[in-house]
Amino acid sequence: MLRNILKRRILVAILMASMLISVALLTAFTCRPANARGCWSRTTTYYSDPNYWNVIGQYIQPCEGWPQSWGSTSVYKTTQIDECGC
Repeated sequence: MLRNILKRRILVAILMASMLISVALLTAFTCRPANARGCWSRTTTYYSDPNYWNVIGQYIQPCEGWPQSWGSTSVYKTTQIDECGC
């Protein structure tokens, strides 16, 4: 009885270890490496009304990282996307 319990525990431990190794290998070979520099820069400008005349805020996400924002957001917005040269 004790021998069967130990065999089951060892089998479960081996299965868990093999699953963890499989996930680690799958992730290592299928995911892109992290890149501190983005391939696109994005500037979103927010307006107070549908006439797109009065700017009330902006969100800037440059190629180098460190996004910046100021003001307020609204449903009236324009977005400009530029390639960074990745």
